[in-house]
Amino acid sequence: MNFYLLSDDESSVSIVQNIIESDFSNSLVGVNFDVDSAYDDLLQLRVDVMIINCLEIFPEGLNLIKRLAQVHIKPHFIVVGPHNEAYKDEAYRVGIDAYLDYPFNHLEFKNITKLVGSYCQVVDKMAEINKLTSGIATPFNRPQSKHRLRTDRIHSILRFLGIASENGCDDILRIAKVMVDQNIPFSKIDFQESLSLNEHEKKSAFQRIRRALRVGICNLAGMCIEYPENEVLLEYANSLFDFQNVYNEMQRIREVGAQRGQISIQHFFDGLLQESYREDT
Repeated sequence: MNFYLLSDDESSVSIVQNIIESDFSNSLVGVNFDVDSAYDDLLQLRVDVMIINCLEIFPEGLNLIKRLAQVHIKPHFIVVGPHNEAYKDEAYRVGIDAYLDYPFNHLEFKNITKLVGSYCQVVDKMAEINKLTSGIATPFNRPQSKHRLRTDRIHSILRFLGIASENGCDDILRIAKVMVDQNIPFSKIDFQESLSLNEHEKKSAFQRIRRALRVGICNLAGMCIEYPENEVLLEYANSLFDFQNVYNEMQRIREVGAQRGQISIQHFFDGLLQESYREDT
């Protein structure tokens, strides 16, 4: 679930992020302190839930919701605002899902984000069922929907691993897009034809990817130490890196000088393609 935060209180950002990302299926994909910049971000990002934490700029926050609706961008909204019944009524009239009085209670905020997130998932599932059963959903546009789901899933996994800002991320996304578009494993990619990469450029791209994956396996190993029973972590450890390599990296974190986990680019990309289909099941 992708969350976005618009706030006029910088001190609350880390609190909000920790609460949201305590659920491994959630990511805070953007933070902004300016209404116009937030509007521009929402035009480009895929956001499921937008949190508006505004005390000083509360009316501007509600106007943003109206502006987004005018261009058919309608994420779910959680608003944190003044303890004011008139403000609260106006917020619900423009279409928010939940209103919390400032300053918000951390446990209440966590429960509200969980409830709104669950509601989003139900709505998405119902929309998908409707597309599959409706005569309007033609065979031509269904694959486009599935393609979007797969690419979104890949973006989500890279953010989860903490490598979305690494230099090699763009290379990973370009290669993954070819695999999704052509529905082929990593070994079948024609790098010259599909990506216009000669051998030297391909080698440089692989070096950037390997460095990014080194960060990813280290981050994943740290999460596996912290949450050893989490099924999502174990699934990613197996499908993306092979669990033995993640286990070795966990040992290296615990013991200085232990053997590092190995990186297989082919194993990672084939696992990434496999995980991208998981949304379809």
